[in-house]
Amino acid sequence: MVRLKTIAKQARWAHIAITICLLHFASAAVEAHQPFCEFADVSVDAPWQVPDPAISYAYFGNIYPAWDIDYFSFEAEAGQTVLLSLSIPANDENEDSIYAPLMAVIGPGLPGDRPPELPAGIQIPTGAGARMVALGGDPAYFYEPFGRVHFWNYADDFFRAPQAGNYTVALWHPDKQIGRYTFVIGQREVLGGDLECFMAYSMYWTPIIEGANPYRDTPMDELMHDPSRVINLDEMDAPTLKLQVYALADGSFNLQLQTSNFTFTPQNIDMAPVLGEGHAHLYVDGVKLARLCGEWHHLPTLPPDAEVVTVSLYANNHQGFAVNGTLIADSVRLSDVRGD
Repeated sequence: MVRLKTIAKQARWAHIAITICLLHFASAAVEAHQPFCEFADVSVDAPWQVPDPAISYAYFGNIYPAWDIDYFSFEAEAGQTVLLSLSIPANDENEDSIYAPLMAVIGPGLPGDRPPELPAGIQIPTGAGARMVALGGDPAYFYEPFGRVHFWNYADDFFRAPQAGNYTVALWHPDKQIGRYTFVIGQREVLGGDLECFMAYSMYWTPIIEGANPYRDTPMDELMHDPSRVINLDEMDAPTLKLQVYALADGSFNLQLQTSNFTFTPQNIDMAPVLGEGHAHLYVDGVKLARLCGEWHHLPTLPPDAEVVTVSLYANNHQGFAVNGTLIADSVRLSDVRGD
């Protein structure tokens, strides 16, 4: 079983660094959105689960690759008004023209006519409808005192839920251009956010480079992902993991993580470890590419000489789950997938 006292002792030095980070941001964060960063691509199969759309969250995300569509899911009461907004970090990507993604909200009680701007890849469930999120015309230049940075802010949209139920926001670029964005939902400001996002905040003011992984490691990796600091479990209590890799006709890959005794809980990142809860890490030839938060993940491309894809399971607090000191992981040789 998990020995929480041992875990706390092992993590004490890392908590000191985290505390320093929090002290640096705490006074400003009281008046700011809770930040969360897209360290793994969010998709229709693994959307961001918004805990409470009344609370103000800021999701720092990436449209990458160019055909990427990001998804955010939330529960609303009938008649509840939810703020939906979009900001663009002011960086070299929008020096000449401002990055301009589009957003739509999908759910019960919305108009049944499909908006013409909606990409063909976005499915509207039976009994649901969709409407575009009104972002206005030219965005306004805005200084954010929390991070001492500048944004281009599009107009706020106040979505009124026609029925109680689950709603999804889809976000994409109409001309299939890569770039960074900040999706803001909710109005009530409450202290919080993802510690790892706090530490990686500055990365969202660097342009995305075609062919470079935007879901790269962050400073928290050095603190929390030490392979010697694992949560050892009895084999009968431990999660299991089976990785399947499917090569697609366009040269991309779909990854399926088949697990037992395990639940993906991206909403609990940085919280206390719970047996059978957490996320996964994706490695290619030993290099970490992404944090995975669901059963399916799409890899748009891989280096032609890549050999091995590996995934491993981690707890909410970023410690690896292990049996007898060995991380719970599975690997697939790409030569077996490609039929080399």
